[in-house]
Amino acid sequence: MRNLIPFLLAATMGCGTVGLESFDSGGGGSPLLGIDPTGDLSFGRVSPSIEKSALEEVLLYSAGEATLAIVDVYLDESSSGAYSMRSDLPLPLRLEPGREFPVEVRFSPYAVGSFSGELVVLFDNGTEEGESVRVPVVGSGCDDPDETGVCSD
Repeated sequence: MRNLIPFLLAATMGCGTVGLESFDSGGGGSPLLGIDPTGDLSFGRVSPSIEKSALEEVLLYSAGEATLAIVDVYLDESSSGAYSMRSDLPLPLRLEPGREFPVEVRFSPYAVGSFSGELVVLFDNGTEEGESVRVPVVGSGCDDPDETGVCSD
């Protein structure tokens, strides 16, 4: 029973550090995250009346000479359910220089109006917290689509 108490205490309180645990990227130098396209991820104007969602691909890559460790990729809460992406990405992953990892983001507006959000990429920069990059995601639901579901400007 005496040996069980420290175990139970450790199990209930937890052990280790809080935050991102270091993920050995396997190389020297500072890892640099590249994102294509740069700037906002813009879907333009899409009709909420069509069943097919708009799709954009974002390429994540190691922009430096070091291997890059991507820990997590997700959409933040401000996307209001209009944006989605696969939940089964093979994360964490290591990207050697020159390699890329595609992430698909879908836009399905459910009403007329503007929708915004952020795609967040968390990667290991050698610190306990890691580093995150936020990519703004924007799109609008419209009520005057053409036959493809895209609205003219």
